[in-house]
Amino acid sequence: MNEEKDKAQIIKENIEATIMNAIQTEKAINETNDPKTRQQLQAKNEGRAQAIPSLIRDMKEAEALKQL
Repeated sequence: MNEEKDKAQIIKENIEATIMNAIQTEKAINETNDPKTRQQLQAKNEGRAQAIPSLIRDMKEAEALKQL
């Protein structure tokens, strides 16, 4: 049971880190004048945006398992 609690917490921390990285990347996108760099950074944020719902599902699943 304690292992699932740790797993849920780790996933939550990963979600928070992903969101913070996306925010920092968005700032970098706004500051760069290089189209190639901007495109690369936007692609990274798109990947982050796609990953977050899956991470949230995983976190909820881990939290549900610790309730058992």
